[in-house]
Amino acid sequence: MQPIYREVLDDPRFRLLEAKRRRLSWVLVAVVLANCFWYIFATAFYPAAGFARLWGTPIGPGYATTWGIVIGIAQTILFIALVGYYIHRANGEFDALSSAIVADATRRMEQT
Repeated sequence: MQPIYREVLDDPRFRLLEAKRRRLSWVLVAVVLANCFWYIFATAFYPAAGFARLWGTPIGPGYATTWGIVIGIAQTILFIALVGYYIHRANGEFDALSSAIVADATRRMEQT
């Protein structure tokens, strides 16, 4: 009798689950990195475009809040939304598939 983890690893659905999670993780990492670096690179490599001035420009006359702060808050909201999306997928699709794989592996272990 082999350990249950061998049963789980041998299940083709487990490889599918891992591929889906890995793909989603890399997509989310790419979105986060692109979002973190776009304005840094814009400021560093395109100074003539005036990005640095824009980040420090108030959002309106008489306001102390600048566009840089607005962009930072928007990034924070995006990151929270991405985490929420991953949690939604993990608690829904990924957990359901994982539970089915473990239940089937347990059933096969009990039959042998």
